[in-house]
Amino acid sequence: MNTKRITAIVPLDVLPSLEKHLRDCAVPGVTVEMVKGYGEHPNYFRRDLMNENARVILYTDAERVNPIVAAIEACTQECQSKAGILAVDAVERLVNLTAH
Repeated sequence: MNTKRITAIVPLDVLPSLEKHLRDCAVPGVTVEMVKGYGEHPNYFRRDLMNENARVILYTDAERVNPIVAAIEACTQECQSKAGILAVDAVERLVNLTAH
């Protein structure tokens, strides 16, 4: 199996819509972490420039990557989000610990 990890960092207000889009793509599970950082769109009204965002991580087969990425992009466009990034990485090994 050719497994990929999709990591998206999106504004917190996108999460409810993103969950719906991922469920519509039959994504069986995701991990969401709250993160802070700054980048292309820093918050100049804060002293430290940091914004709170969500990091969404999921694992999938390589052939499902394009529809999932398209769903995430559609979600951010629908939410009119002007911030966020997405990366797709190869996974060398993935072990389901509950299957043992």
